Amino acid sequence: MNTLKREKQLSNSDLHDTVKVFCRLRPLQDECELPSIKLVSPTTLTLSSECKTKQIRKGCNYVFRHVFTSYSGQREVFEHVALPLLEDLITGKNGLLFTYGVTGSGKTYTLTGDQTSPGIMPSCINTLFNSVGDRQAQKYLIKSDRMNGFEMQSENEALEERFQETKSGKRLRTIKKTVADKIMYSNDGTRLKNINDECIYSIFVSYTEIYNNAVYDLLDESNSKILQAKIIREDWQKNMYVNGVEEVEVKSAAEAFELFYMGQKRKRMAHTLLNAESSRSHSIFNIRVVQLIQNVQGDIPSETMIKVGQLSLVDLAGSERCNRTNNTGIRLKEASSINNSLMTLRTCLEVLRENQTTGSTKVIPYRDSRLTLLFKNYFEGEGQVRMIVCINPSEQDCEENLQVLKFAEITQEVQVTKPESRYQQFRTPNAKSTPRETPKTTKSKGVPAFSFGPKIPIIKLDFENLEETSAGIEKVLKCLQVRKIRGVQNKREFSSKEKHFRKRLLNINQESVLTQAEVRNLKAILKKEKLLSQNLNVKITDLETANHCMQSKNNELENVVRTLQLTIDEKNLKLNQNCLEQQKNKQKLAIQSEKLNKELEDKLRQQRYHMEVEMQAKDLKLKKMKEIIESEEVAHEQQFASEMFSKVVEANENNPLHNFSSTATTRSTLTNKNTLNRGRAKAGDVWLEHNSIKPIPLNTVMQPSMKKRKSVDKLKKAADVTNAKQTKYCLIAQESDGAGDVETKLYKGDIIPTCGGGAQVVFNGVECLREESPTRMPLTPRDK
Repeated sequence: MNTLKREKQLSNSDLHDTVKVFCRLRPLQDECELPSIKLVSPTTLTLSSECKTKQIRKGCNYVFRHVFTSYSGQREVFEHVALPLLEDLITGKNGLLFTYGVTGSGKTYTLTGDQTSPGIMPSCINTLFNSVGDRQAQKYLIKSDRMNGFEMQSENEALEERFQETKSGKRLRTIKKTVADKIMYSNDGTRLKNINDECIYSIFVSYTEIYNNAVYDLLDESNSKILQAKIIREDWQKNMYVNGVEEVEVKSAAEAFELFYMGQKRKRMAHTLLNAESSRSHSIFNIRVVQLIQNVQGDIPSETMIKVGQLSLVDLAGSERCNRTNNTGIRLKEASSINNSLMTLRTCLEVLRENQTTGSTKVIPYRDSRLTLLFKNYFEGEGQVRMIVCINPSEQDCEENLQVLKFAEITQEVQVTKPESRYQQFRTPNAKSTPRETPKTTKSKGVPAFSFGPKIPIIKLDFENLEETSAGIEKVLKCLQVRKIRGVQNKREFSSKEKHFRKRLLNINQESVLTQAEVRNLKAILKKEKLLSQNLNVKITDLETANHCMQSKNNELENVVRTLQLTIDEKNLKLNQNCLEQQKNKQKLAIQSEKLNKELEDKLRQQRYHMEVEMQAKDLKLKKMKEIIESEEVAHEQQFASEMFSKVVEANENNPLHNFSSTATTRSTLTNKNTLNRGRAKAGDVWLEHNSIKPIPLNTVMQPSMKKRKSVDKLKKAADVTNAKQTKYCLIAQESDGAGDVETKLYKGDIIPTCGGGAQVVFNGVECLREESPTRMPLTPRDK
């Protein structure tokens, strides 16, 4: 398999250098998990096959300046990345170091670390103060003008400011209020070797953040509770800076750490699904070193040159995917702003690389984001740029890591101009010049102010050679005469210069008096303006307090309105639900009433049908009875009954107590005889036994005798009755007689075929089977 090696071609030019990109791998939280990134060499990475994403290019390696594994310590990262930037900083060169990666990849830890393992920022601070030591300038001798420049102050002004700071203790109270415990990092004593012994140094720090594409000063000492947004401007040297930012001069590492943590308390942090403490803004910690040249006596000349170096440590917020963080509301807006600024940074680097490689002149969109606008000068040759790519080799971050590696690939191809140290000339007002020397110790150099004539020659008195001695004395006399004449001239010149000097001194004194009067007037005006400004500030504070109270009341009223609106909505919802329930109940009642009406109609129709059937059966019975009565057999039986009745009457005439019972017996005998005659069945009859209910077994001696029968539970079809073989019908029914005994009734009838092919049943008798106890009480009419 062909392996694609992406080796970065570094520029060999003395004027340009590429952006140096380093990589740091975070340790996996789960030791059993397989990493999605493999280390090929100390400078090369590759994506493993465990990374499940569609965008992986097989065999693709990513090359860096150096790759720090999960076993690399903070000290190793500092020595490889930040220490060269510090060496440039102390010589007046600028540097930019920023960390880039997804959320939770270890960017903030790389920059800050902890107290036992300090990161890049604490190590830089400790190394600077270890190197500078006693070569620091007095505090407030150099002062920031808050416009990306510095101004020199006299020793008296610096002393007055130090006195005011000690007296008020404003910053000290602010630091103590913000930072409860003293923050210190372990110091290993590292020193820089390129310290100039002829210079003194002042170190300034500032801390800003870019939140939702707006710049805020985290060290702002204004009284407002909400930080005010700052403006990015361009100074006279075309350098971008944050206007009005608070640059604080620090004299020890402890002061710098306290200021850093004061800013950390104000920095926007939040909890997300991917990180418990996620940075919601890009933070920039600037370290500026001002270098002053001293003379041999250790004093600052009236006109001196200074060097200013700046190191910017940038903690970029991590890129996020909303489908992983599930951010909503403010968090979603923050994530969108972070991703937009990072995308703008990537776009600027891509266009810059394209312009450098192809020679095109496309406009680089620095102004699309505050982040790219602030660091515009670094990419245009105002300092050395280094980047640390932090990667979490977990499978969950595989797709995000691929985008980070692509961005690192683009960044390494961007060329920047090598930084140069520049001097700036300042005139120190009322600065202490070289020490004044007394006239006795002063050595004249050059032409003197006054000339007293030729030098007096030295002669030797030799009495043996008088001629030479007299000649020497004459020379001395001539020299003295010349010096006397020159002395008179010098006296005149001195008196004229004295008059001129006195005149100038009087003029200067007069100008000084006028200037002092003007200064007093200006001080009075300034005092009035300060009082007016203080009054206005008090009014502004009162108005802001009142505005805050009104906003609080407004928020409370809005909450009440929202609560009432929710109550109204709930009640409207309940009313709508009640209306719907009423409509449903009405519909249910209508359906039930319709169903009941239908059931009643069906029952009425069935009752009418049963009544018609019963009427037809009764008509048939009546016709049958008429036929039987009219027949001769009935007449014969009546004649026989009348004869028997007459005989019984004659036999019982002597017993009047049994007249009634005899009559009843005779009638019952006749009736039973008639019934027996009707109930007799032929031997070949086939019965249709209809059991409407399951009958209780009878224990009577007399049992129904139906040799040929067909038993059915229900008459389901007409064929059950119209069968030509069946001639008799029997309906069996059981019911209670009121005394607890069961009475079985057998309704008998004849099956008569009809002319239409059907059949009809004509009932002709009822048999009752009942078993009674001989000791039971007779039934009363009420029981019956």
